[in-house]
Amino acid sequence: MNPRLARLLVRLYPRVWRERYGAEFEAMLQTGRGGLRTSANVAWSALHERVVPSPGFKTEPSQFRSWCVRAPWAMFGLVPLLLLAASYFVACFILWSGWKIFLPGNDTPFVPIDGFAIFYFQVGRLIYFSAPIVIGWAIGLIAWRLRLKAVWPAVGWVLIALAGGTAKVHASRPVVPGGAGHVRMVFGLGPFGNGIPDGLFHALVILALTALPYLVWQLQKARSVSAA
Repeated sequence: MNPRLARLLVRLYPRVWRERYGAEFEAMLQTGRGGLRTSANVAWSALHERVVPSPGFKTEPSQFRSWCVRAPWAMFGLVPLLLLAASYFVACFILWSGWKIFLPGNDTPFVPIDGFAIFYFQVGRLIYFSAPIVIGWAIGLIAWRLRLKAVWPAVGWVLIALAGGTAKVHASRPVVPGGAGHVRMVFGLGPFGNGIPDGLFHALVILALTALPYLVWQLQKARSVSAA
């Protein structure tokens, strides 16, 4: 791996961790295989170390935990919404760019496709549909590992569920022949189905899926305490 990249990845870890393992880990990265997968794994490990420090590193106050305690409205409300907005932007960009690259003569990108275009568009679909669930799971994981009360995480789940359930992608036909059209996202409850708006129904499904792991963890914790 490139030495500059290895040094940058090591700096993602907390200071106490770097003081103990930084030099050795950086040397191992430089002599090992590089690549996107390795960099992603190291970055994820560094993020996990900052959120949930390994045993032996808890003497250093976690800035992340401090922010969760001092500004829970931001960490569990604003930040998840910003992450969801960024994910939706990426998904819409993939749809727009794929429309421009693979379907320049079509009035809409929502048509049968084949070849590499299937994979390209499916990446955007995966981001669009999975982002609320993944972000909601992250909220629950952080709240559980930091042993925080569920009040603010519940607020984050509701906000993410409402945004994810009511988000709809619209594509407008190209202004000029052969050009790329406009892709935008709107938020609305949508039409009624079985007496309940589709958007609200989807929001309830997202809310259930995102809160379920946290509830399971709490139930297991209560059982272990009662068994002891």
